Amino acid sequence: MTVNADSNGDFDTIARSTVPSELAVMKALLESERIPAFIVDGGIYQLYFLIAVVTGGARLQVASEYAAAARRILADFAAGQLMIEEDDSAAEAEEQKNIVPADKPKGRALGAALLFFLGGG
Repeated sequence: MTVNADSNGDFDTIARSTVPSELAVMKALLESERIPAFIVDGGIYQLYFLIAVVTGGARLQVASEYAAAARRILADFAAGQLMIEEDDSAAEAEEQKNIVPADKPKGRALGAALLFFLGGG
């Protein structure tokens, strides 16, 4: 992935990648910050990957007026500065939901397999 300053009229290309999913993550990040963004040539690379290598990849574009803010957000993202802090109480509550009591039988799949083989079904 490269971040550059190619200008296309009223839109600026702020990132290029041969992996469209990278651009999709960046697009979602920008849209969460209320910056409209779109991916140019993302779909063709899913069908013809070798074209991506030759043309330099798909492009993430934003309106020129948002370009500076978008580049700043992507630079922070690349530097790892955009992290979501986890609420410890919510994480603990989620872990408690996933704990299976020790006295609860865990052999449902084994029982179903045995019934299938023994029953001839």
